[in-house]
Amino acid sequence: MPTMAFNDERLEVQYGDRVVALLAKEYALLRYLHRNANHVFSREQLLDRVWAGEYPVDRTVDDHVYRLRKKLKKIGGPSIETIRGVGYGLTLRPSVDQEAPSLHDPAVQEAMNGVFARYHRLGRGHAMLALAGQRRELGFELDSFYRLYMHFVEGDLRWFLDADEVPMEERFYWLLLFHMCADSTGPKTALCERALRLRAMHSDGHREMEILNIADLYASEGRIQEALSTLDLGVRTAAEQGLDGFVIPLEVSRLYVELLAGESETVLAAQSAKIATLLERETHLRELAGYRMIEGVRLLSAGYSAQGEELLQEGLDTFERSGFAPHRLLALLRVRGILRKSMPGSRIERKYSAILEAEYERFGLSQLLPRLIGTIERHLDRLEFEVSNQT
Repeated sequence: MPTMAFNDERLEVQYGDRVVALLAKEYALLRYLHRNANHVFSREQLLDRVWAGEYPVDRTVDDHVYRLRKKLKKIGGPSIETIRGVGYGLTLRPSVDQEAPSLHDPAVQEAMNGVFARYHRLGRGHAMLALAGQRRELGFELDSFYRLYMHFVEGDLRWFLDADEVPMEERFYWLLLFHMCADSTGPKTALCERALRLRAMHSDGHREMEILNIADLYASEGRIQEALSTLDLGVRTAAEQGLDGFVIPLEVSRLYVELLAGESETVLAAQSAKIATLLERETHLRELAGYRMIEGVRLLSAGYSAQGEELLQEGLDTFERSGFAPHRLLALLRVRGILRKSMPGSRIERKYSAILEAEYERFGLSQLLPRLIGTIERHLDRLEFEVSNQT
């Protein structure tokens, strides 16, 4: 692996035969991480060591790491890795030995990607991230889907916006999902309907948007019957095509829609019991977290304040254990939507609105929202132009 040389006077870093100039704090941060390579530091530790005596915010570290990654990528340099829930570290180690026997062993590659698929089904995002972080040592490569999906699990919207080496057709579905999770008053449903009409997503994304995801948007806009029709289509499609992984998400989504529709407590309790039975058969951590949050807000709306708040907190804790950042955002958005309708201005509504805003700041979603919407609209405009020219 080439060595990294630092020029303190010019604030430049050389890696192999390529050189990149850095800003002062970028340089100081990289210098510190390089001196302590292969160790992980929290944001607070990096603020204390690199910004000592100053008063920056946590996002300062994230923004500097983001810029450093782009500049290191230009010179083919080492990576600054994110360990979710811990912090950042500069990895200085050889990449996978391209002659490693396991890389050319289809059975190993199939087995390791099968483990990823199983962790995905069980909602174990942290396990997926941990396994992905060991792929060099274990000698395997992620398939094309999981190479992108790992960035989605982490909530890394910047990567999806900037990964020009990946065709927009492959990134577009994930960008739409980030927009679904955002606090936007813009035309979320209209953009998704337009994307479906233009077939702007890969086939799996198109199907998932058509039979599941868009139901949330219909419900949030008061289009309850369209939301329920979407979920009915999802149930039929899942049964016909053997899509077992859709069964619980579809039922959790139905409970959310019925809450927004103001269904009777009898109907809601029956739907909740149905989901609980499904989760008893096989615990899917991600779906369990989403269910606990919707069930918590159902109990709150029914007047069971203590039980509802306890279950909401359990849901947040379970999401933290699962490691799926966007799903946590979507669950919080659902909770806020229901509370704004059933308990507007209440303490609990203010509390969960504040938690959601903090999450948006944590992942930079509010800051990146205008760029996200612009990217989505430009891609749809281009597709629409191409279609009109063909006709």
